[in-house]
Amino acid sequence: MSTRRLFPLPGRHHFAAALVAALAPLFFAAQAHAIPAFARKYGTSCVTCHTVYPKLTPFGEAFRRNGYKFPGNDGDYVKQDQVSLGQEAYKKVFPNAVWPGVIPDSVPIAIGFNGQATLHPDKNSGAAVADNNSLFSLHDLVAEGHIWTGGSFDSDGKITFFGEITFSSEGGVEVEHAKILFNDLLGPQHLFNLIIGRGAQTLTSFGQHSSYVADTMMTPLGVTALFGATEGWNVADQYNGIELNGMAGGRFIYSIGVNAGDNMDVRPTENAYAHVGFKLGGMRLDGEGEFKGADPNKPWAETALTLDVFGYRSASHTSYAVNDNMGNPVTPQQDDTAWTVGGNARFTAGSFELNVGGYNEWHSAAQAPIAVATMDPTMPMITQGGAVKAFALYGEASYIVFPWMVPAVRVEYLDLSPTGADTITDLKIVPGFAFLVRPNLKLGLTAQFERANGAPPGSWDAANAFAAPPPGKTVNEIESINGSMAFAF
Repeated sequence: MSTRRLFPLPGRHHFAAALVAALAPLFFAAQAHAIPAFARKYGTSCVTCHTVYPKLTPFGEAFRRNGYKFPGNDGDYVKQDQVSLGQEAYKKVFPNAVWPGVIPDSVPIAIGFNGQATLHPDKNSGAAVADNNSLFSLHDLVAEGHIWTGGSFDSDGKITFFGEITFSSEGGVEVEHAKILFNDLLGPQHLFNLIIGRGAQTLTSFGQHSSYVADTMMTPLGVTALFGATEGWNVADQYNGIELNGMAGGRFIYSIGVNAGDNMDVRPTENAYAHVGFKLGGMRLDGEGEFKGADPNKPWAETALTLDVFGYRSASHTSYAVNDNMGNPVTPQQDDTAWTVGGNARFTAGSFELNVGGYNEWHSAAQAPIAVATMDPTMPMITQGGAVKAFALYGEASYIVFPWMVPAVRVEYLDLSPTGADTITDLKIVPGFAFLVRPNLKLGLTAQFERANGAPPGSWDAANAFAAPPPGKTVNEIESINGSMAFAF
């Protein structure tokens, strides 16, 4: 799911004095990659791959890393009837015939919805002000609808696909994923895979939406948007691109790719990234081989440590809505080059899991440009905005009490150091519970506490935060309590 905002992190919209009222629609509803199309294909429950979706078990992560196919021979596990697209004999006369393929006998489509109800304990908090000073809101009770698709072009899973279209209740439509995966291109199994299309870049060993109480595990930080840009790149978003990735020995993982970033109409593709990771203990990254110590009653449980590091270069072209020195509104544009270095660590011990990660970004021109009026008011003189150094840190601890109930607490820290201005910071603490009422019905409850020292010109909203203290001031606020719901079929 896009991190720019059809649907915010827990705590976007509303909270209250009546916590009981929030319990009705319960729980934060992150975008789900638990698509029932896979359950139908393999004739199995969603909990084969998920705990409280979209969070994946070690086996579910292996399924995703393998290109949305089972370890071993994927075709052996397919239960759904397939329609053959060509005869098997065509393989023997290739290239004088089209290589045969298959499609399921029913369209591989899944549908889902999510939303939340919010209460604000303090009508003067930043989140309440953003919600028109409301105490309680059902505005986003049904905030998004989704159409997912996923499957294979052949019987052995060599070429697979995944897609997602999101519909906002406000009328927006976004293609979040549309990608084809070419698996096991050459050499040892899982070593070389190619992804072409739209989606999130692989910067860690784990799925993008692997948090129990937030939309994405990696904190999004749209720096140019924080400084007033009308759009902007961030490290956790989805873009059109090409990625080569793979695994070696079941323990080492890598990815390298390029993507188009934002404003593809005015910029060439100049974004590039690379990532490496290593897992000690537990199930292999590819799900192959024997998993010693596995507990069939607790498919999520393992003792393991996984470490990841990544680097990313982005070149963005952004627009700003500002006034010149005569008060005339103008929309100057400027180029911003960002360099990002970060990492992530995940430690699991049975039902306990701890994730810690962060990244530094260096932006050449993220601050809003300065416009000076000239004799021609339509052609002001533009001075490029200044550089910004940004830092994001996140941590999340969770414990699976029951397969259907998981308490978790998340901490995020954001630090912005613009050239020529004071450093500003924001600290968020998000405790919550995730409940799986049925394998495809999720409820949740979260609260958001925030401590901010100053705020960027574009507000903290682009980082899913809400406190808005004046320059040089610090505030502590209870932003919201959120009950949310997500379901798919």
